Amino acid sequence: MSNKIRRMGRFFRVLKIGILAVPLLGLAACSGEQVVMPPDAPGVSRSEEYSFGSATQAQDWQATKKVLDQLEGRFGEKSVRILARNLDSTTNPQSIKAYYAERLVHQAGWAEMPVSPFADSAWAFAFVSPSGKRVLAVEALNPSEGAGGIVPLNILTNLDEDKGSNG
Repeated sequence: MSNKIRRMGRFFRVLKIGILAVPLLGLAACSGEQVVMPPDAPGVSRSEEYSFGSATQAQDWQATKKVLDQLEGRFGEKSVRILARNLDSTTNPQSIKAYYAERLVHQAGWAEMPVSPFADSAWAFAFVSPSGKRVLAVEALNPSEGAGGIVPLNILTNLDEDKGSNG
């Protein structure tokens, strides 16, 4: 009888440890997902209104839609929002990619995800979180497609915005 009681006591100790350990492991696994939207890259600015004509707007939407369709296919329909920005047309797209790679890949362990831009009039790149649940993609028209020294740039993401950031 005492062996049976000892085995049951050991069973309940292991059960208690498991009950406490599972939520802690879950919290540790989710801790990498706390990345918020990084501040805008150098050369990227916000505008109160859309600064481009209808022809550029149509090209911009086609390019954005091409990337959006790829992201929604993986992350779910209506899960990704579009943040419209302006890009200084003299800014090198590789510097924009390097800026986000530093914040997401090097600091948070994200990986690059292949995306196809729209024809030759745009460029795009994307990064996905280690769990595969979060994404940040950037799409912009080539400098020759813009006017006034700026081109449309769109950030497509399901990340939360950093409410403390003013950039």
